[in-house]
Amino acid sequence: TSNALAGNHDTITIKDESFHYDYEGELVIIIGKSGKNIPRDKAMEHILGYTIGNDVSARTLQFRGSQWILGKSLDNFAPIGPTIVSPDDFDFDNATITTTVNGEVRQQAQLQQMMFKPDAIIEFVSQYITLQEGDIIFTGTPSGVVLGKNESKYGWLTSGDTVSITISGIGTLENKFI
Repeated sequence: TSNALAGNHDTITIKDESFHYDYEGELVIIIGKSGKNIPRDKAMEHILGYTIGNDVSARTLQFRGSQWILGKSLDNFAPIGPTIVSPDDFDFDNATITTTVNGEVRQQAQLQQMMFKPDAIIEFVSQYITLQEGDIIFTGTPSGVVLGKNESKYGWLTSGDTVSITISGIGTLENKFI
């Protein structure tokens, strides 16, 4: 939801640590041309550019009901940035995403490892939703989130933690949790 949008260096408030705050470093697609039922071979024509996103999740709230929106839509839970890079200036095939918490690497993967590439995501979503100029699509996260097998190793985010997500060719998105 729009209240969840935040920018680079904005703070994210931890209201209750029992909500189990988690990070999800993701490539974000920014739509530049509206469309419906977009075929995969035309999908790139609809991309204005790419940026970085952190799909912050309050896991306790996420699983409180059958819909995940509550755990992913608190204020500032969708920071994006620091810039938009056009598809022509972005080397998707060789880009790496790395998420760190307080300087410790938690996620690292090649974007080529994504289960669903941007063209497939746009094709699928546009079958059900008319994509509009300015829409943003978070594309999914690599392994390494706390919710996965790493809960005992890493622990949930707490006040004072800084999450940095870097995608080569785009930059670094950094947010502090307070």
